[in-house]
Amino acid sequence: MDPSWSDASLSPLPSELARERGAVLHRALRTLPVALLEPLLRGLRRHADALVPGHLATGGGGCAVGMMLQELALDPSWQEEGALPAPQRRWSSLRRYASIYDSWPRLAASYPRLHHVEIVFDVTCKRLREDGEMEQEDIPRAVGLWMAAETQSEINMRHLEEEAETGATPPLPARSVPLDAELFEATVERLRQLRPGLSHAQATAAVESLIGARRLEPDPLFMPSAWENELELQRQRLAATSR
Repeated sequence: MDPSWSDASLSPLPSELARERGAVLHRALRTLPVALLEPLLRGLRRHADALVPGHLATGGGGCAVGMMLQELALDPSWQEEGALPAPQRRWSSLRRYASIYDSWPRLAASYPRLHHVEIVFDVTCKRLREDGEMEQEDIPRAVGLWMAAETQSEINMRHLEEEAETGATPPLPARSVPLDAELFEATVERLRQLRPGLSHAQATAAVESLIGARRLEPDPLFMPSAWENELELQRQRLAATSR
């Protein structure tokens, strides 16, 4: 698969690179609370055009984690809830530092995988530059949007897990449509690999809820009318020859 970089409906990264780096990113995101995932998602989407690898902040832009910290600075409500450790330095001082360990050591110590998120962003950008298949100025944005999609998926998975813990299942869509059976089952199995706590029925309902449609189960008794007519003709012929 060689996706067009200008087509937003396709993955912005080559599929092989996305699978490889996605496995690393998933392990990092899995350990972070939603209180960090949500500002990370907002930062990646709102500031996709200002992303810069290798720098936590550049006085207007920065890396993935830098944009997350900027979102936290714009919304101080989390400080009142005490969900995260308070910063040791102001946001304006972040431009002097390259890593979250320098700018927000307490938060970095509490959630060391944040540094892994930094590394995933920087390394993925580096790999794309080395491949030379994308315009250099487009790389940070493409990687940021890819990471945003993965972060959104992780947030969605948290909601599914909460529903699984309470025994609830996502509401089924009203419409039924024919789906690629092999692709659908592969998606269900992949979901169960990522979240072993989900039963097959829960994973199936989750996939149907996410795509907004239920599978159209084939009726084993269904037969097209043309086939029924042909079957009746064959029966009549057999009956005539047996006389």
